[in-house]
Amino acid sequence: MLERYNEHYHALNPFHANGSLFTPGRALTEANLKEISRDFDIAETEFFVDWCRPQNFYYTMGEILLKDDTPLTLWLNRGQRSRAYGLDEQRRFHRLSRSVLSAIRTAERLGEAQAELALAHQALEIQRVAVLTLDRAMKLRDANALAEEVLRREDGLRSRQGHIEPTDPKDAIAFRQAVHRVTTPLHGLASPDTSLTIRRPNNQFPYQVFVAATRGRKAFLRFSPAETAVLTFRATSRNCAPDLSSFGAHFHLTPSELRLAEALRDGAPLPVAAKALGIGYETARSQLKAVFAKTGTQRQAELTPIISLWLNSGT
Repeated sequence: MLERYNEHYHALNPFHANGSLFTPGRALTEANLKEISRDFDIAETEFFVDWCRPQNFYYTMGEILLKDDTPLTLWLNRGQRSRAYGLDEQRRFHRLSRSVLSAIRTAERLGEAQAELALAHQALEIQRVAVLTLDRAMKLRDANALAEEVLRREDGLRSRQGHIEPTDPKDAIAFRQAVHRVTTPLHGLASPDTSLTIRRPNNQFPYQVFVAATRGRKAFLRFSPAETAVLTFRATSRNCAPDLSSFGAHFHLTPSELRLAEALRDGAPLPVAAKALGIGYETARSQLKAVFAKTGTQRQAELTPIISLWLNSGT
């Protein structure tokens, strides 16, 4: 009912109903309504009687900020005991409107950048790519979740007093040389990327670690001045593809949520998956919502490609 009420009076608002007659970039008041018709009297309209007067809106001042598919306006109102908005107030309001519009556009750009960054991080996680950044002293500056897991397990690399080093002493010299090579360019020349093999415990398949300088990198991942080298490597063995248990562990799925994700991975409809698992539809629906929330997806068509990418990331 409230939505219909708002829609009704929004349509009756003379500034909105006649928005095509006004251009963005100017402060408007009730006096500008006379531009529509000399005989126009807002006090006699349903909009004023049933909307403005009960809220003690008599004098108004506003501006059209954006005039597109989703128009945006900013308005101030005050009662009849006050006075009409003067020219000085209109000028100050116009400056305020410009600042608000600038803030909105900045927020939109930041939102787009954050969305791109989130997608980049998600893509790295799906593809099982570990990322670490180091400073010139090989001290860890940042790491994604997968790299932190590798360091915690001391699976080829580890952290000692904040400094990164290979777990196998045989790789220590080559590791230091690789980081030094990309962080110390010669005579202003671009730092060459390099790679090296890092041994892992228990004769597991070694990591092929790629080392690159952060200088001059324009990508989704932004680096601070202290970050001079970035290390990336696939954190799964080439002879052992990841299974859904690692998928569940990574996204913190419960056993029942993981079973549902497995039942849905080939695109089966939710009612079919629920029946196959012997659970009710509402139970399956509730579990699926939890899976969506934990994996950053919103529908099944987004979830199944992530599961497929995960299972194929070790091949």
